[in-house]
Amino acid sequence: MVYIDRILETTLKNALFKDKAIVIYGPRQVGKTTLVQRLLDEQESKKIARYTCDDQRQAKLFEPDIQQLKRVVGDSEIILIDEAQAITNTGLVLKLLVDNFPGVQIIATGSSAFELSDKIKESMAGRVFSFNLLPLALSEVATSQPERATFDIERAMQLGMYPEVFTSDDIDAKKLLTEIVESYLYKDLLQSVTLRNESLLIRLLKALALQVGQEVSFNELATLLEVNRATIERYIYLLEKAFVIFRLDPLSSNPRKVIASRKRKIYFYDMGVRSVLAGQLDVSPLINPSLGGIFENFCIVERMKLQLARDKRVERYYWRSFDSEVDYVEQASGVIRAFEFKWKKSKQRRIPTFEKQFPKSTIVVINSDNFWDFVSF
Repeated sequence: MVYIDRILETTLKNALFKDKAIVIYGPRQVGKTTLVQRLLDEQESKKIARYTCDDQRQAKLFEPDIQQLKRVVGDSEIILIDEAQAITNTGLVLKLLVDNFPGVQIIATGSSAFELSDKIKESMAGRVFSFNLLPLALSEVATSQPERATFDIERAMQLGMYPEVFTSDDIDAKKLLTEIVESYLYKDLLQSVTLRNESLLIRLLKALALQVGQEVSFNELATLLEVNRATIERYIYLLEKAFVIFRLDPLSSNPRKVIASRKRKIYFYDMGVRSVLAGQLDVSPLINPSLGGIFENFCIVERMKLQLARDKRVERYYWRSFDSEVDYVEQASGVIRAFEFKWKKSKQRRIPTFEKQFPKSTIVVINSDNFWDFVSF
C-alpha cells in the first residue's frame, strides 16, 4: 500500500522524550501502528520494545507491579504498546511506567477510547500527551501526492478516506469497507459490558446514517427502535468513543437550554462507513436524495481532521431557531464563524435572527467549487 504522510507525524516527533507518555487514539485500520512505526524508524539508534495487546499473552505482561514492569522494560529506551485498551488497569500501568522509568518513552495506541481515555484521565494527569488519528485528510493527500489534489470528490464522499480504501481500486475499496464495518467497527463496542445488543446497534447506526446532516431527536430514535431514551443516549456515547460518530450540540446563549435539549446533529468520522451502514455503497452521492447532508458531513469531518492534526482547539456547534438554521458554527478565541453547505453554488443569504444573536459573527456558504479552502485552511 502507498504510504501517505500524516500531518500528525510532525507533532508526535516534537512530543518525544518530554517525560510524558504519548497516547494515540483512533479507529482500527486508520494507520496508527504504521504512523508510529515510521516515527520509530527515525529512532533506530534507540532500543525499542514493541507489544501488541490484542494478543492477551502480551497484554497480561503489563501488571500494575513495579518488579514485573521492570522485566517488561528491561534496557529499552522506547516502549510501544499497541491497542493498550486491552490491558487491565491501563491508566495505572502507564502511570507506573512514566513515574518509575524516567527517560523511557512510552507510546500507546488505542482504538477504544471508552476503554482507555477515562482510565488515563483518572491516573495520568500531567503525565500524558494525547492525540487523535482519523482517516486520511484531503490536505495530507495533496501534500504527499500533489497529482491527487484534483481527486474525485464524488468517490471521497462515497468511499471515504481510510488509507487502504483510498489507495485501492473501487472494487477492492468496497470489499475493504464492508470488512471494516463487519469485522472491526463493532469489535470494541460489543466487548463493553453495557452494550450487548448487536441488532439494536446496527439498526441505530443505519438510522443515523440515513439522517446525516439532519437534527436527530433521541426521543424519536427511541420510539423508532422500541427502546428507552437512556439506551439511545448510552449507545450514541459509546459510538462516539469508538470513533464511529461525533455529535454537534446546538449553539445557544443559554447553556441550560443545550443541556435540556434532546436533539443533536450527528455525523460519521468516515463517509465510506456511512455508505455501508446506509446500504448505499453502490449509490453515487451525486444522485442521492441525501446529497446535502453527505456533503455537509464530508466537509465538517475533513476540517476537523486538520484541526485535530494541528492540535487546534475549536468548539463546534450548529444553530437553530424557530424560523431558520445554520449548518455549522465554530467558536475559537472568542470568534464565531458560521457556515452553510450547499453542493451547488448559491447566493449568500442573510440570517437575521442569527446575526442579531451573534452580531460579530460571519457566515460563509461552502459549495462544491470552494470547499477546498474550507478543508485545507
